Amino acid sequence: MVFNQLAGMQTSSISSQLSGCEMRTDSEYSRGWHDLRRREFLFWFFVLSYVPGILLVIVLLNTFEPDLPEHLGVYFSIIWLAGFVWTGLYRQSFRCPRCHRYFFHRQLGFADPHARTCLNCNLMCWAPDA
Repeated sequence: MVFNQLAGMQTSSISSQLSGCEMRTDSEYSRGWHDLRRREFLFWFFVLSYVPGILLVIVLLNTFEPDLPEHLGVYFSIIWLAGFVWTGLYRQSFRCPRCHRYFFHRQLGFADPHARTCLNCNLMCWAPDA
């Protein structure tokens, strides 16, 4: 039992301790990629659910309350658009599991929301710990 606990512990090398670099564990990488998957799911949910969602809202409003103002659908569209913008910014604020800088941004303002590698350390998207 004690051996299992010791085997599960991660130790870093002396050279990494002296150089000030932190060793990343596999769980940190997997948590980071899981976070990116969640962010991308939210983003694509708002992108792909807009038209069916607005149609559903319009049908429900016309079915149950025909007296409601016609521009109520516009309010729902604005809320959906705000959610779309928020999830897009939330996705782009993902931090790289390796360097902990923004994955889709460089410091000088360059951004690539479709980047498949970190713009700072060139870590491939979904790459395991190297």
